[in-house]
Amino acid sequence: MKNNDFLIISTADWDSPIQTNKQYVSREIANLGNRVLYVESLGVRKIQIKKKDLLRIFKRIINNILIIKKKEKNIWVLSPILFPGATNKKIIFINRAIFIFNLFVAMKLLNFKKDYLWTYNPLTPLYLNIKKFKSSIYHAVDAIEHQPFMPKKLIKNQEIILSKKVDKIFVTSKNIINKLKIYNSNISYFGNVCDYEHFSKSLTTHFDNIPLDIKKINKPIVGFIGSISEYKLDYKLIYDVANSLKGINFVFIGPTNDNLHHSNLNRIKNLNNVYLLGYRNYKYLPSYCAYFDVAWLPLIHNNYTKSMFPMKFFEYLAAGLPVVSTDLESIREFNKLVAISDDISKIKISITEALKNKNSNLKKRLSLAMENTYQKRTRKMLMELN
Repeated sequence: MKNNDFLIISTADWDSPIQTNKQYVSREIANLGNRVLYVESLGVRKIQIKKKDLLRIFKRIINNILIIKKKEKNIWVLSPILFPGATNKKIIFINRAIFIFNLFVAMKLLNFKKDYLWTYNPLTPLYLNIKKFKSSIYHAVDAIEHQPFMPKKLIKNQEIILSKKVDKIFVTSKNIINKLKIYNSNISYFGNVCDYEHFSKSLTTHFDNIPLDIKKINKPIVGFIGSISEYKLDYKLIYDVANSLKGINFVFIGPTNDNLHHSNLNRIKNLNNVYLLGYRNYKYLPSYCAYFDVAWLPLIHNNYTKSMFPMKFFEYLAAGLPVVSTDLESIREFNKLVAISDDISKIKISITEALKNKNSNLKKRLSLAMENTYQKRTRKMLMELN
């Protein structure tokens, strides 16, 4: 499929520190010879008076001066300035008017056709007439209504409307299929995948190219890469495991969404064998993975993670790492290549065994990762639209 125009409504900004499905899928669609107009987050979440949110608003204002910005070949980004977290009907009406005007100008400037609407935002019906597009897709990658500060009721209601109106639904979780299939039978499951080419660089990273901040930490190292947030990670589990395996160092790389003085996070931070290195640029992540001995997915159990397929799983495999994880439904089918348990004693045994047998099943891990890439998955998804 090529020479088509795709309007992609995202829930993440293009330059977000954590790259997601939205950016990867957009790139793959563009690489196939299509044009992509990527609409950044429409401010679903209520704004918090935090430095991060204020900087994001400032950046959005600057970006909006140019209406659209070309980011990569065949990819343009639109950054509409809307009232965030709107639930009031009058504010939603104003937001819709602003968005439609911004979109109209952007599409006119690009001579953009209404071929495909590909949305990640369950609130899309509030902003667009979906039926004006030749084909429409809802890509449900998370149960975002269960993220903090989200307008849960509004999201649930609009997601039902969206699911009924679109021509196709793609989901990354079988739990989401069960939720949406009653509204639209044209629904397909495609789990999360990875950028194999990028993360497999870990296997050939020379010691001299390992970042100094992690090179200073004694091995063995159990590592995690991703957002540090209590609604995703099980802080109590992390503390209990790290506190009882004091001969092993635990390294966490990623933005911290909770206050560092948060009581549960602070307990972890104060352990001598835990290192919170903070956000690191995406291009350097393989170099950090190269110094890990074992990768860990200490995810908490809640309504959000119940519908999650962690992108990190295949990224870890692509880096050649043995993986230990809490029991998520989405990765149970791979239980021969990942140690799965919620029991602290079993997790400690799994980590210890993984350290002893680091190269066991390496070829199988790499082979599985190679079969689950954005290139292959996006092509399969597009074939279902023909």
